Amino acid sequence: MVTHRRNGLPYGMEFFLICLVSVFVLFATVNACGYPGSPAHASVSFSTEVIGPATVATYTCDSGFEILGPARRVCTANGTWTPQGIPFCVLNVAVGKAPMQSSLAGNGIPQKAIDGSTSTFFNPDTCSMTQTERSPWWYVNLLEPYMVQLVRLDFGMACCSNNRPATIVVRVGNNRPDLGVNPICNKYTGFIEEGRPLFLPCTTAMPGAFVSVYLEEPAQNQLSICEAFVYTDQALPIERCPSFRDQPLGSTATYNGKCYIFFNNQPRNLLSARRFCEIRGGNLIDETSPALQGFLSWELFRRHRNDPNGQYWLGAVRDPRDPNNWKWINGQDVSVSFWSVPGTKENCSRFDGSKGWLWSETNCNLNLNYICQHKPSTCGKPERPANSTIVARNFDIGSVIEYKCNPGHLLVGPNIRTCLPSGFFSEFPPKCRYLECGDPAQIAHGSYTLINGTRHYLSTVQYACDEGHVLVGRGSLVCDVDEKWNGPPPRCDPFYCRHPPPIQNGHFVMSSNTTVFGTITRYYCDEGFEMKGKDTIKCVASGYWNGEPPICTVKNDNELTTHIVDTSERPKPTTPEDILPPAIISSYNVRLEPSTVTYRPTPTSNFNSVVTYIPDTSYPSPADRQQSTSSHSTTSAAPQPTRVPPPTIYTTTTSTWPISNVTEKSFPSWTPPPLEIIPSEDLEDSFNMLEEASSNRISSYEDAPVNKIPDFHVSLKHPVSGTPSTPSPSIKNTQTSTSSSFPFRPTQETPIVTVNDNQGNDITPYSNRNDKVKYGHKHDGKSLNSAQAKLNMGGIIALGVFGGFILLAITVTLILIFVRRVH
Repeated sequence: MVTHRRNGLPYGMEFFLICLVSVFVLFATVNACGYPGSPAHASVSFSTEVIGPATVATYTCDSGFEILGPARRVCTANGTWTPQGIPFCVLNVAVGKAPMQSSLAGNGIPQKAIDGSTSTFFNPDTCSMTQTERSPWWYVNLLEPYMVQLVRLDFGMACCSNNRPATIVVRVGNNRPDLGVNPICNKYTGFIEEGRPLFLPCTTAMPGAFVSVYLEEPAQNQLSICEAFVYTDQALPIERCPSFRDQPLGSTATYNGKCYIFFNNQPRNLLSARRFCEIRGGNLIDETSPALQGFLSWELFRRHRNDPNGQYWLGAVRDPRDPNNWKWINGQDVSVSFWSVPGTKENCSRFDGSKGWLWSETNCNLNLNYICQHKPSTCGKPERPANSTIVARNFDIGSVIEYKCNPGHLLVGPNIRTCLPSGFFSEFPPKCRYLECGDPAQIAHGSYTLINGTRHYLSTVQYACDEGHVLVGRGSLVCDVDEKWNGPPPRCDPFYCRHPPPIQNGHFVMSSNTTVFGTITRYYCDEGFEMKGKDTIKCVASGYWNGEPPICTVKNDNELTTHIVDTSERPKPTTPEDILPPAIISSYNVRLEPSTVTYRPTPTSNFNSVVTYIPDTSYPSPADRQQSTSSHSTTSAAPQPTRVPPPTIYTTTTSTWPISNVTEKSFPSWTPPPLEIIPSEDLEDSFNMLEEASSNRISSYEDAPVNKIPDFHVSLKHPVSGTPSTPSPSIKNTQTSTSSSFPFRPTQETPIVTVNDNQGNDITPYSNRNDKVKYGHKHDGKSLNSAQAKLNMGGIIALGVFGGFILLAITVTLILIFVRRVH
């Protein structure tokens, strides 16, 4: 048994407890024989009060049954009973029934095989015998179907000559035995010894009223049987029938769960015989069927073989309201009858031995023999499988019993059975099957405990995780009917804490890459600061850090320190060199002075201050820039670059560390608004480009032709939109990189660049010299969309004409078909 260590127990004590539990489990295993099981109609007694090794179980069958199998079993040290298998308490239902055989040799009549006497050698007075035949047979009619479990044959003669083995076939069914079509109960091939019994159990209990025996091989032999036994445990023994002192010896017989007592020494009239049976808890025969008629006829024939004139009352009387109708004494109509002819006008009926025990009309005042019919009062002891318990008050008619299996066993079959009026329990008895699962799966960072130290059916395994881990999945699994645990094992995931809290003026280092349980975070203060509090915190099993982070404070609050802002990674100010190609810069004198930023620190400017840029009054507002744009769009003069004064910078304080001695050179220069370069030709035509659809624009500079460097006129112009513009991206030189696509598209929020060469031709990057239509202009007052519209209209007309032809062809075809059908 695998268990996880419990808190509070030292290792030595835990080891001692594990050993103690193991010894207890071993002791329990040694003594785990359990109930050995018992068959129906049997009792079990034990040699000791507590079942353990060397305990002897002795079986005793109820009266009327005989035991087949071991009557004593012993509990062994490994927890099993030996010999294996429980015995059976069975009843021979072939005694006194109707036999038949294929032929007769001498006095070996077939009845001698079921007369209740056997012999260890051939005796013509008690053994049957057939003539020498190719395949002799013998059978017995049980008069009613039984669940046949085993057939025992005591042969009178050995078989066969020349030391050849014989083949014996036993069949059980309801068809005529001489046809050989009933199912095979068992087949035996071997040597037959004189007087030695041969037990032939059926593979399973087989229902049938006929049990037949065939000697199939070798051919031309005789079949001799001294005694035949047909065993079943589902039969009503005569010992359960009521017994009276004045009844004749051997006068009781059973059929279909009822007892029949034949009184042949106390003749009475019908009314007296009926009262006699009712006083003793029975009644006269008040029902019939072909099977019941056959049973009663056989019993009467067997008992009155030497007195064929015997007479017995039948409980059928003439209906006083309808003389042609007969009723049973219980008031029901007689639907099936076995009358002999011719009839008389008497009002009562009898079994007439002179008519083959058929029915005859009789005077009700005659004194005749009678048959009392009784129902059983109990079902007897039911079968109890091994390792089971039966819960019942009694076994009388109508009682209910419940089966329960011992721990670790699965009940296979019905758990409830009822004692029926026929004296048998409903359903078949269940079985208790032992099931055991394998060892549970081990899990990382955890362990499991077998509850009660068992792995059998319905046992439970409990999983637990080590400290700092959480159980994910089902922590408790049960051994299921398929001998597997009813689910996958869980897993143990570690606890994770939140990210360590940061501190101002300091940093931290973790012992692992994650915040898993057990991670240690160590804090450090920046230079010039000292730590107050613990420098380490740890992620504990609860998923939280086991403390608060420390605080970094300055070593001396009066000391001032100058903090220089690093501008190495800040974006450089936008200059003409960032926008224009190098060739243009070298050929034309385009110069704009960079902007500057004036930083006016307030007396409370501190470290970590947030810088807020506020435009100066000289910086144009969005409305001014919009108005400026409108004025540029209506004039033809090329504007010149102008300088916009830089904004004023103010700060908002977020810490209390003062700053001093900060120079203007320590801060980055202010980036001016984006430049717009417009050629000297018509500005109105240039701005018409903004009115075109974006789908007509060239998205790459790869198609722009490379020509002689044109004249450039540079003008600073704000975006058309009312929002402040952002620095524009620098434009790469298309002369040096013509293979890469240029993702920049001119919009209303970006600079507009148009270029003319020295001859006045437009060579802007957004035009293509192969295009006949100049981008941004109209071509003869016609739009490209008109051509597309004409093309679409032509396609529609073509489709209409084609559809008309198809419709005309269909119409002509229909007319032709109609004309041909008319003619």
